[in-house]
Amino acid sequence: MNDVLTELLARLRTDNNLVLAAVCADGLMVASDAADGMDPDAICATAGDGFLMMTALGAELAAGEATMLTIEYEHGTVVVNPLGYGAALVMMTGSAVNLGRLRLAARRFQEQAMDAASPVAV
Repeated sequence: MNDVLTELLARLRTDNNLVLAAVCADGLMVASDAADGMDPDAICATAGDGFLMMTALGAELAAGEATMLTIEYEHGTVVVNPLGYGAALVMMTGSAVNLGRLRLAARRFQEQAMDAASPVAV
């Protein structure tokens, strides 16, 4: 399954001009595809904190489940999407970003990851 995730993340990163695409669970990196010089383990550990914050804030506000955390910086954007069971998709962009496109890409990734994880009927 990890090979399939890595392949899906590589495609996600390439198709959307990302510098990092990773899946983490409880702050630990499960699989990633990143540009040279990136530290996916450290980014996933920190993004895990953001994931916990968005979940706690949603509960405090009684706003329902969080669907996306977007943090925009001067030189890029970090997007965190829950995948279920404590896992999250972490995407990091360069300066230019189309958030609508990333939202669609995240949904498509979630569907592909779920399809890949489902058992094959014999």
